[in-house]
Amino acid sequence: MRYILIYLTFLIVFTQNTQAQDPHYTQYYAAPMLMNPALTGFFNGDVRASGCYRSQWPSVQYPYTTGTFSVDANMLKSILKEGDVMGIGFTGLFDKSNDGGLKTNAVSASFAYHKLLDQYGVNRLSVGAMATYNTRLLDYSKFVFGQQLTPLGFDHNLPTGEPINGFTTNYLDYSVGIVYSAITEESSFYCGSSIYHFNQPVESFNGPIHKIKPRIVVNAGGSFTVGESNKFLLSAAYMNAEFTNDLIFGAAYSKALADEDYNLIMGAWYRYNDAVSPYVGLGYKNYRLGISYDVNVSKLTPASNLKGGFEITLSYIFTGNPETSGNTGFDFGLPGNSYHSEGGFKCPRGSSQLRWFGY
Repeated sequence: MRYILIYLTFLIVFTQNTQAQDPHYTQYYAAPMLMNPALTGFFNGDVRASGCYRSQWPSVQYPYTTGTFSVDANMLKSILKEGDVMGIGFTGLFDKSNDGGLKTNAVSASFAYHKLLDQYGVNRLSVGAMATYNTRLLDYSKFVFGQQLTPLGFDHNLPTGEPINGFTTNYLDYSVGIVYSAITEESSFYCGSSIYHFNQPVESFNGPIHKIKPRIVVNAGGSFTVGESNKFLLSAAYMNAEFTNDLIFGAAYSKALADEDYNLIMGAWYRYNDAVSPYVGLGYKNYRLGISYDVNVSKLTPASNLKGGFEITLSYIFTGNPETSGNTGFDFGLPGNSYHSEGGFKCPRGSSQLRWFGY
């Protein structure tokens, strides 16, 4: 019974909810370092803090919940070659399923270097790496065992019959990534690729040893200006892991409100063979708030009743340079079209090209 429960737990986690190993965010752009380590420090400002929270499958008794918090900074702008920037960052992740029966905690440190490729500040190549320490806990008290079965059903107050109450496993894994971007005054484009768990770490819960296979990510996006300060935005991401393939793509429209300190963003994303996700975002100066909800349209619709997952994201970018503050538009994770003389990112019309998707 114990090994059946362990197997079923891992099967659910790895096939339907890869959050326990890797986050499964709809607003994946709001956790950029979990999409590509090369996005560390890839924003207009000095320090960026962002958080994401997701509750998935609310139709089940115990929804899956995942949260991420990250802080990153771009540094050495005045020391490196003009236009080059170094980024460092830290990310924390928690995930739990079955009311905490299986829990994951992870802490990551990442590094990236952003190299300007031309004198016009249009083309840029970024490379990055990340190290992650993972802890996973399997808690038997959250499951039922054969010895707890009575004529009236399962009694959780009875002993499980197991010598211990669960297992914990710890491991280190490593990730690398690369991103190319090109920005002009009216449009922007980026594409990138990354490999997570490339060292194939081993985890085990006192049973068969599982070697985590690499997760490959390819993502791209862009934007173009509509009118004076509005933008049309596109993005897509593909992830290939050991037990699943995940393709998500979508678009949004960003409109500057009467007070240009505010932006309203509305759009939708589609996860192939899984869910449609309406999105609403609001920007105020250097704050960004996003809300999305997955409407399940897969074969699980009869069980899920169209319910998928709720997400909320919040980010703040601190900058000591008043020229880079303010909010006149969002973009798809791209740096500005040129640089300040001190080597930082510069953006057209004083807006941040780095604000959309949290990059």
